[in-house]
Amino acid sequence: MTGLLVAITLLLGWNLQYVAFDFEFEKFFPNNHPDSKAYAKHVDQFGYDNDYLHIIIESEDWIFDSDFLKKASAFEKSLNTIPDVKNVYSPLSLQHVVKSPTGLVIFPLMHAEDPTDYQLKQDSIRIFGNPFYRSAFSENGQALSIYLNHAHFNDQMRSERLLEAIKLKAEIYEVPNIRLVGKLSAAGVFISYIQNDFGKFLIGSLILSFLLLLIIFKNFKSALLPFLISLLSIVWLFGLVGLFGYKINLLSSLLPPILFFVSMSDAVHLMNALKKTDETDTAAKIKEALKIVWTPTLLTSVTTAIGFLSLIWINTEPVQLLGVFAAIGILIAFIITFSFGLLMASITTYSSDQRILEVPQWWLKVLVSNKKVAWIFAIIIIGSLTPGITKLKVNSFLLDDLPKNSEVRQDFEYADEQLGGSKPYEVRVTLADTSLSIWDKKVMDQIVIIEEYLLNDYPIAKVQSPATIIKYLNMVNQGGLNKNYKYPDSDRRYQQTLRLKNRIDPKRLDKLVTEDGKVGRLIGFFPELGSYETDTRNQKLLSYLDQNIDSSIIDYRITGTTYLIDKSHELLSFNLLKGLLTAIAVIGIILGVYFRSWKLLIISLIPNIIPLVMVAGILGWLGISLKMTTSIIFTIAFGIAVDDTIHMMSYYLKKKDADPYKRMEGTFKHAGSAMLITSIIMSAGFSLYLFSNFGATFYLGLFVSLSLLIALIIDLTILPLLLIKFRKNAS
Repeated sequence: MTGLLVAITLLLGWNLQYVAFDFEFEKFFPNNHPDSKAYAKHVDQFGYDNDYLHIIIESEDWIFDSDFLKKASAFEKSLNTIPDVKNVYSPLSLQHVVKSPTGLVIFPLMHAEDPTDYQLKQDSIRIFGNPFYRSAFSENGQALSIYLNHAHFNDQMRSERLLEAIKLKAEIYEVPNIRLVGKLSAAGVFISYIQNDFGKFLIGSLILSFLLLLIIFKNFKSALLPFLISLLSIVWLFGLVGLFGYKINLLSSLLPPILFFVSMSDAVHLMNALKKTDETDTAAKIKEALKIVWTPTLLTSVTTAIGFLSLIWINTEPVQLLGVFAAIGILIAFIITFSFGLLMASITTYSSDQRILEVPQWWLKVLVSNKKVAWIFAIIIIGSLTPGITKLKVNSFLLDDLPKNSEVRQDFEYADEQLGGSKPYEVRVTLADTSLSIWDKKVMDQIVIIEEYLLNDYPIAKVQSPATIIKYLNMVNQGGLNKNYKYPDSDRRYQQTLRLKNRIDPKRLDKLVTEDGKVGRLIGFFPELGSYETDTRNQKLLSYLDQNIDSSIIDYRITGTTYLIDKSHELLSFNLLKGLLTAIAVIGIILGVYFRSWKLLIISLIPNIIPLVMVAGILGWLGISLKMTTSIIFTIAFGIAVDDTIHMMSYYLKKKDADPYKRMEGTFKHAGSAMLITSIIMSAGFSLYLFSNFGATFYLGLFVSLSLLIALIIDLTILPLLLIKFRKNAS
C-alpha cells in the first residue's frame, strides 16, 4: 500500500510542471446558446472582434508637435514589422482624399514628416472639425490612437511577446507615454494576479493551517497528518490536471482552497475520533474511530462531490470543469484520508486523555436554558438581513476585480474618459431580402437608422459601418469639406458617391462588409458601464429598432465579445445559483434517504441554507453585485459547510442515550470538537485571501469565511435545539 501511494504521488507530482494558466474569454460563453452560435458564424466571416490592441500615444502637451509626430509616425510604421501583427490603422498613416475637376487629390491627413506650422494648424482644423477623424484623438488633444489587429492567440506566451515587442519599439523610437488597451493587456494582468494568488495564498494557507493544527493538537505528528492529507490531495488533483492538459482559469484557480479545506475537514474528523476513543490498542483505536467517522465522512464526501457535480448542467466549459475537478478532488481527499491517513495512524501514538479544542461544557446548558432568547435573536438577525436579497442585482465590470492603481485598469479608464471607450461594440446586419446588397440605398437607409441611434442615443462615441463609408465618400465627392461628412440627401447623390467605393482600400471594406455584400457590421467603442446598464441600453436599442427598422429588408443582432461576456456573466450568475439549488435538492434527497426522515432532512438543510441567505442579504445591503466570482461563493460555502452538519447529526443519532440532552453533550464532545477545529482552520485560511488586491480572491476570502463562521454559530445554536426537540418528539 505504501509503495503504491508513493508511486502515484511521484507520478502526479511530476505532472504539476505541466499545469498552465488560461484566460480565454470565449470559453466562458455558454455552449449552444443562440448568441454563441451567431457569434461563431460572425467570427467565420469577419474574424475575432477582440483581436485588436488599442495603443494610445500621449504627448506631454499638444498632439500637433512636429518632433512628437515624427517619433509617433516612425513608431507606428515599425509596428508592422512585429510578428503576429496583421495590420495597423491610425490617423498618422491615413490619407485625406478630395475629388477635384482633374480627379482625386490625395494628401496625408497628418503631415508627420517635417511639417510646417501652417500644415500642422490646417491638419488640426481638419481633424477636430470632422467626427470621422476626431474620434481617434483624446478629448484634451494630448493623445492619439493606433489600432493594431493581431493574430488570434491561444498561447499566453505569444501574446506576452507581442506586448513586449510593442513596448520595445516605443523605447527605440522614444515614445515613452503609451497606454495599451485590449484583451491582450487585460488577460495578461488577470493571469498574473491568478498566478500570484494561486501560489502565495495557497502557501500561506498551508503554513497557517499547520500552525493552527500544531497549537490545537499540541503534537507535531498529530498536526502533520491532516496537513499531509490536504497537501497530497492538492498534488494528486493538480497532477491530474497537468496530466490531461487542462488549464487553470479564473474559476478553477479556486480549487486549491476548496480542496485543501475539505480534505482538512475529513482528516480532522478522523484525528478527533482517534483521540476521543477509549481504546488503548492502536488497531482497536482505528477500528473504533472508523465506526464513528467512516459513514458520515463517506456521506459528506459523496454529497459535497454531487453538489459540485451539479455544475456540469451549466453549459459553460470553465464552470463544468470546476464542478468535475472539485468532485474528483473531494473523492481523492476521501481516498487519501482513509488510506494514507490510516496508514500514518497505525504507526503514530495518540494520547486519548490529551485535551484539545472543544465546545465549552457550559455552552449547552446556557443554550437550552435560554432557547427562547436564542430563537428570538436568530429571527431578528435573519429577518434584518433577508430583505437585502431584494437589492441584489447581476452586474459585472470587466476590470472591477483589478485594484484601482493597476496600470491596465488606469489605461482602460483613460480610454473611457478621453477616447470614447475601451470596450468594442458590434451589431451584425444581414439581408432579409437576399436579392439586395448591403450597398443598395434602401438597405443603407436602414443601416443609417441603426448608426444614428448608436451615435446619438446609446451613445457610442466611435462607430464605423457601411454608412460611415458612404458619409466619407460623400465628403470626398463634395470637395473634402468637413461639413459634407454626412449621408447623401438624394438618390442621385448617393449613386454618385457609391461610384467612388472602388477607390477605397479593400481591407477597410472587408472589415465592414462581406465580399458578397450580403452581411454588414457596425462596430464601435463605448465606455465600461457595467453589464446591468449595458443590458438596459441594449434593450432600449432593440426596442427602438423593432419599431423603426423594416424587417422585410434587414435583420440585425447585437453580437461580439463584449456582448457575450456581459451575457455570460448574467447567465452564469443565474445558472450558478440554479446549480446551488440543484445541489441543495440532491443533497437533501440523499440525506433524507440516509436519515430516513423528512423532518431530519429539513433539519439538516436549515443550518446550511441560513448562512447562504444571510450572506446574500449582506451582499445586497452592501450593494455588492452578483457576478461570476461572487455567485460561485454560495456553491463553495454550501459544499464545505454541510460537512460539519452531517457529522454532528450522524453522531447525535447514533448515540444511544435516551435523554436528548445527554446525547447532545456527547455530540458536542466528539463531533462538536472536530467541527470547531475545522471551522476555525478553514475560516482562518480563507481570511488570508482578504489581503489580496484582486477582487475575485478578496471576495472569496471574505464571504466564504463569513459563511463558515455563520454556519458554525448556527450549528452550535439552532441545530442542537432542533435536534433536541426532534428527539423529544420522537420519543
